Amino acid sequence: MKGTIVKCIEELAIRDFGQEKWKAALKGAGFKEHAYIATTADFADGEVMKLLESLSETGPIALPDLIEAFGDYWSTTYAPGIYGVYFEKAKSAKDLLLNLDHIHTAMTRSMKGAAPPHFQYEWENPKVLLMHYDSPRGMVAFMPALIRGVAKYYKEKVTVSTNGNSVRVQFS
Repeated sequence: MKGTIVKCIEELAIRDFGQEKWKAALKGAGFKEHAYIATTADFADGEVMKLLESLSETGPIALPDLIEAFGDYWSTTYAPGIYGVYFEKAKSAKDLLLNLDHIHTAMTRSMKGAAPPHFQYEWENPKVLLMHYDSPRGMVAFMPALIRGVAKYYKEKVTVSTNGNSVRVQFS
């Protein structure tokens, strides 16, 4: 996983829980307490999950709620700040989600070692999009929170569920 994900977690943790909780989470996950998180660094998925679990244990928030907070922060604050061109180009959550595979493909060309998931899209009906998640990393559980965050960014409402590696997005 790229360091940009960990950097986002760091910003969220410091903002919501404070510097001391972040340091404790780093230590609990086996990182150095004053670790510098480079956005281009590579982290094993297991290291990042351990960091999230440690943050959940040190902070006053359950892991599912922390994943939800991460998805919200990534999609409403962090990603629009660094990938603003994609957010500005899209006029709705639907537009951004339908462009997500293209965005991930572009990222793999410009960021060495990036291995984001890919998506195939299928319309169940005019208001329900199925996003078929394709990645050996198996992190589809993060998608609902990220998608709800995207909808919040565009001031829209969606209902999101997963079934295996498929993510069902119902637009209001």
